[in-house]
Amino acid sequence: MFLSIYNKIKFLIIEKVKPFTESKYSNPFIFFICFIEAIIFPFPQEIFMIPMMAVNQKKIFKIAFYALLGSTFGAISAYFIGMYLFDLLGSPIIKFYNFENELSAFSENINDYGFIYVFVGGFSPIPFKLVTLSSGFLEVSFIIFLIATIISRGVRFYLIGFIIWKFGPHILHAYEKRFNLYTVIFILIVLLMYLIVKFYL
Repeated sequence: MFLSIYNKIKFLIIEKVKPFTESKYSNPFIFFICFIEAIIFPFPQEIFMIPMMAVNQKKIFKIAFYALLGSTFGAISAYFIGMYLFDLLGSPIIKFYNFENELSAFSENINDYGFIYVFVGGFSPIPFKLVTLSSGFLEVSFIIFLIATIISRGVRFYLIGFIIWKFGPHILHAYEKRFNLYTVIFILIVLLMYLIVKFYL
């Protein structure tokens, strides 16, 4: 039932904002969407970004750039909300999404695996707001947080842009069906490289 309501709300939002995705305000629009998605917005930015790239194929990588810029600034804002305003703003968001257990689990290993934690959250379907808010609250190194955010979100957005540019928007249907599998494989490769560097080099 919840999933059905979620999909209906998502569809209504897409219909309402569709004119912005095809207008001269498309770049500020995707910046704003990615900014708030990193803090509180419940829907993934791809539901707006992919149609924009499909319609404006000459501006695919420009759209990816604005998406990365918005997501990075949103992540930075959420990080400092988590660090300085967690009780006032961060905690209600965490509770709204029922992320208390995840926050507790992350806190146990955050000092050793801060980069991996942020990277996985930025690239995978894990809600990024959980990562950004809790990173500030758990005092992950800001430099590590920023680098992991830029790399993970950059790879995610530019990869989608590259797929549309190279193969056309129709290929995304096949990509979306296997997105979780591709994500797991990619994350395992990154994790393996990280462990090799950490323990053997």
